Amino acid sequence: MSRARTSKAPEPPVFREGVVTRLEPQTRDPDRVSIFIDGVFWMGVHRDVLREHPVEEGQVLPVALQQALYRAELVRKAQSVALHYLEHRPRTVQEVRRRLERAGFPPTVIDQVVARLEALGYLDDRAYARAYVQGRLAGRGYGPRRLQAELRRRGVPPDVVEATLDAALAETDPLEIARPLARRRWQLLCQNEPDRRKRRQKLIAFLQRRGFSSEIAYTLLRELE
Repeated sequence: MSRARTSKAPEPPVFREGVVTRLEPQTRDPDRVSIFIDGVFWMGVHRDVLREHPVEEGQVLPVALQQALYRAELVRKAQSVALHYLEHRPRTVQEVRRRLERAGFPPTVIDQVVARLEALGYLDDRAYARAYVQGRLAGRGYGPRRLQAELRRRGVPPDVVEATLDAALAETDPLEIARPLARRRWQLLCQNEPDRRKRRQKLIAFLQRRGFSSEIAYTLLRELE
């Protein structure tokens, strides 16, 4: 599956029955072919599209076949845009949908592309959520609340978020994740914040920003004091 050279959906051509007078490989991209109808350039399509919908010089190209060619080209380009987007890092289904919407692809094309990418294993919200939680719970010291908020912001369905967090927290105690973070921050606060009340407030706020509950934050504050 090739990448698109453009990140936008192609504009629809004029659909009018006519005779295919020339099929010409494009100079800048030999994998694409320019179709001329009645001597006038009609549309450029990828060779894969022509294999799916064969066209020959001299044939009458009906409107129905023109529309099929355009839709196949739309799907191919949308898939290429999605794959290019997925090259940088894993994405959720919702993130890919948003990317294709911004590029101007219609909902039916987006649905088709997303379904195919899911079938091929390129998109998997459950696997994405598991990897995200594993990498940030212990690796970055994010608490459950922050993880929940970030996964939902990325479009992971709520039931997948909850199931993933439940499974992770069954094996990892958030208190143990938060404890070394609290110790390091408390040491800095003791050096830089002479006011005891502000020091306490800053530690609680820090742990809550990291996604830990007030209960965990106050438990660790009592330990450190």
